[in-house]
Amino acid sequence: MKLIKDKFVLLFMPHPAEGGRRGLPLPLLAISSFIEKDYDIKIYQSYDRENYLEALENIDKAICVGITAMTGYQIIDALNFAKLVRRKNSKIPIVWGGIHATIKPEQTLENQYVDIIVKGQGEETFAELVRALDKGQPLHNILGLGYKKNGKLFINPDRPYKSINSFPPIPYHLIDDTIERYIKKNAYADRNLTYLSSAGCPFRCRFCYLGNSAIERAYDVYPADRVVQDLKYLFDRYHITGVELRDSNFFVNEQRCRDIFSGLIKAGVKLKISLLNGRADQLANFSDDFWRLAKEAGAAEILIGAESGDQEMLDYINKKIKVEDILNCERKARRFKTNVFNSFISGFPIKEENKHQPKRQLKRELNNTIDVIRKLFRINPVANAILFFYTPYPGTDLYEDSLKLGFKDPASLEAWGKIELEIHTTPWVPNSHKRKIEFLNKLFVLKKISSDEYFFEKIKAGSRFYKKFEWLRKMRINKALNLFIDFRLKTKLLFFPFEKWLLALADKLK
Repeated sequence: MKLIKDKFVLLFMPHPAEGGRRGLPLPLLAISSFIEKDYDIKIYQSYDRENYLEALENIDKAICVGITAMTGYQIIDALNFAKLVRRKNSKIPIVWGGIHATIKPEQTLENQYVDIIVKGQGEETFAELVRALDKGQPLHNILGLGYKKNGKLFINPDRPYKSINSFPPIPYHLIDDTIERYIKKNAYADRNLTYLSSAGCPFRCRFCYLGNSAIERAYDVYPADRVVQDLKYLFDRYHITGVELRDSNFFVNEQRCRDIFSGLIKAGVKLKISLLNGRADQLANFSDDFWRLAKEAGAAEILIGAESGDQEMLDYINKKIKVEDILNCERKARRFKTNVFNSFISGFPIKEENKHQPKRQLKRELNNTIDVIRKLFRINPVANAILFFYTPYPGTDLYEDSLKLGFKDPASLEAWGKIELEIHTTPWVPNSHKRKIEFLNKLFVLKKISSDEYFFEKIKAGSRFYKKFEWLRKMRINKALNLFIDFRLKTKLLFFPFEKWLLALADKLK
């Protein structure tokens, strides 16, 4: 590893939780934008282990090590890296930023592998911090900062929010030498990069971080022409064929979306766009002309936070949609051959009026969600649906409700590393409910891949595996399995889950 300047800043981003998608370290690139002309920036993720271990050999030249982490698995990964840093050099300041450090600043700072925390927007705060550390200046006047001094914790006042449009461009060139690590294949394109065109969300779902007052409530976007220019830059510079647009809510402003799609078409930027996050009610109400334009621009996959098939739960979490919106969105997407990934959550906190019969709420909520997913499969035999466990995240509106129901507030940074959407952590949800959710997720996958339409799609795409087992379709075995799964979902008979073995067998055969 060649160091360009005498001093450098080492930045680390943990791997996403298991099953998560690798992407560009956009938060680290963003905080580099104010200092990259004065300091050598070295950016790594946990799957770059050989490279960041080499960087640690030069740690004595580092001004500081910056780490960003979300609540959950990323904390464990980040702590493991921080321990490596501490072993190499006990004096290098370790700086943590990201959503968890913002919501839980004191508890994060109490950890022995955290020296400084950056709250909220980190671009200017981190730049001021790096320069102060470099020059040996005090930290007490840097807004948005927390730090330790003589064993005491100090949390400075928050930094006022600034529009993302006031910051310098994302310095993608910092990872030119390592860009191939971040370009990956997905179901729609061979060469994908990630991109963000906005910050925040104007809606206030009660289970979501973005409803917290510590997170600036503004919904802030890049103008359409900048988005087109950015994507053209990535398209031309790195020869990508797809982009994963990871905005919290991309479809808020219909005209902006139209301008982006039209701009991409006009600029000749041909990309398959996936992970377009949107609301079912908005998308269901967009005109056919809008859907046609999105399709022409390359929109291939939309992510819908459906959350629940139970209207009472949708109202309880302040989702502000109707169950029928979920189905209408699928109908629209089906008509324009755009894939929708429907994400549901089960096990929300028990409402006050149901606290004496919690199982009744859980059963009704799950059964109604199953019924909606059955309808999704009727609309689209290759529909995508997944069920997550409700997870109490600090700072969310439902967190206090969860504490009242017996959820134990994790007492340390390490303990927060065990909080995940895929992990059952809520005491009001029995293990039997947990097993149902795990089994249902396998049924949803098996129902999709056993459909005739899925077979045809895979064979058309040249899949050797599906060609090899085409006899299953010709003998209607897949059809029988598909009907049996539908019977299970209709009657809610989820005992003797032999389908799990079928999926395991299919994985081995592949």
